[in-house]
Amino acid sequence: METPTTIAKKLMKDITWIDELYSGSIPSNVEVNTNKNTVLITEYLNEPSLYANMKIKYWQVGVEVQIFYKLSGDDFQNHEIELAQLFNNDDWEIETSRNRIKDPDTKQWTKVFYFSKILKVKEGI
Repeated sequence: METPTTIAKKLMKDITWIDELYSGSIPSNVEVNTNKNTVLITEYLNEPSLYANMKIKYWQVGVEVQIFYKLSGDDFQNHEIELAQLFNNDDWEIETSRNRIKDPDTKQWTKVFYFSKILKVKEGI
């Protein structure tokens, strides 16, 4: 079974407004670039979800998706709706959608989503 961040990254790979897409962490050699829309996906949930006949049948996973908007951007709402619909159409639930905030250092607007999904565990694992 793939990790939650891998599943989410594959889902998001074709979103055209995302300039940089990272999972786990942003590499230390990557400099802050306020001219790009950068997205970071991290895992926040990864646990058994449902048992039957003393066996794990489902596994619940969750990802935190942090968006760092470029300074010249202004289409935030449409981007966020597109992202939410993409996850929703792939059977993820929106656990939390935080308010946009402005980073005091970079002046970039940021947005955070928490998505979760229940995966069926394959027999024999």
